[in-house]
Amino acid sequence: MPLFAAISAAALRPITPDFGPQALANTAWALATMRYFHNPLLHAIAAAARPRISAFKSQDLSNSAWAFAILQLQDVPLMQAISAASIPRLM
Repeated sequence: MPLFAAISAAALRPITPDFGPQALANTAWALATMRYFHNPLLHAIAAAARPRISAFKSQDLSNSAWAFAILQLQDVPLMQAISAASIPRLM
């Protein structure tokens, strides 16, 4: 999996405030789909997602939660933020 490691390492660089909710969710989803756990990239995604979770669409929230669950990365603050953002959408 050297190719995945190189791609994941390179993906760390563009995670800036301009990296939107869909891009964050899609990146996590892609890693989970491939069952590829890249700890630094996943933590960077979680850190970037938490403060702007209210901008995530429902699909972004569900893709992010699914990805972190599949990869068994327990980021409690991220899951709490996803839960808090999801509950009003269920009402």
